[in-house]
Amino acid sequence: MDQDAERMRRLAESADGGPEGLTALAELLGHVMKGPGRLLAAYELYLLAARRPELRTSTGRWLDAIAGYALRYTDDPVRVQILKGVIDGLLLQGLLTDTPPTAAEFEAVLRHVLL
Repeated sequence: MDQDAERMRRLAESADGGPEGLTALAELLGHVMKGPGRLLAAYELYLLAARRPELRTSTGRWLDAIAGYALRYTDDPVRVQILKGVIDGLLLQGLLTDTPPTAAEFEAVLRHVLL
């Protein structure tokens, strides 16, 4: 989770609020879906952190990193919260299907939420 949060922070640093930043994030999310083992472990940590508060530091850093990315596009706290839910929801749903979202599908959703 910490490594994923750091990647998200680096993406946020390079995002300027334009569509190119969304493409980069969508490509990262699409790449993550191609090798889901690590992603599955991250969501297992999420569930474990729900029971064990001492594990919430890493999950909190991930959510903060998503928020930091969203703030490059909007200062609306509702849209920031929506992006956090959308990213986690799409990734989790991608683990539950034989045809996970592609980078293009992620990008379409990101554009709708942030642009």
